[in-house]
Amino acid sequence: MKLLDIQHTYSYNWQTITTANWRKYPNELSSHVLSCDVISREVDPSTGILKTERLLKCKQNVPYLIRSLATIPEVSYFREVSYLDPKTQTYTATTINLSLTNLLTIREICTYKPDPSNPNKTLFQQQCMTTAGQSFSAFGKYIEDAAIYKFGSNASRGRAGLELVINKVLEEVRDVEDKLGRGLETLEKDILGLFEEKNEKKL
Repeated sequence: MKLLDIQHTYSYNWQTITTANWRKYPNELSSHVLSCDVISREVDPSTGILKTERLLKCKQNVPYLIRSLATIPEVSYFREVSYLDPKTQTYTATTINLSLTNLLTIREICTYKPDPSNPNKTLFQQQCMTTAGQSFSAFGKYIEDAAIYKFGSNASRGRAGLELVINKVLEEVRDVEDKLGRGLETLEKDILGLFEEKNEKKL
């Protein structure tokens, strides 16, 4: 088994990060993720925890040696189960591959928490564990190493992709606030105009 542990700090608060995360895929920097579909979503009434299950469809570049050992489909599927706890402000998502499990098992765990020293920042931890299938034990280390290397490359693009989505979300918020501000200003002018019109009629 191979383990990769990545830690990163986002310069955005937890609410912004978790909101943008639902719209993370697909994005231009994570083109290997072809689609992301919600299978189920439910809130535990006793805890307020939101549980979501999603199916990710991905296209991966597999090393030639691995392709020579087995027939590799063009796309692979991954199941993601996440828990968002608004009380503790913790978001955890666990993803595991559904395809090629006889060749390799890939388990990813992502956690987002507010930075205790700065509530305007979010601490991110990403762990990946890869285990080669028993039928490929002779090449197990190579397969696990190749998978970890590829995962690390995709992970960096994934963080950059989330940053892109965050900027889009913030831009949309600013646009809504701007339109709301202009709407309130117009409403205020209309109301003042009505009062002035009534006063003129009284005179």
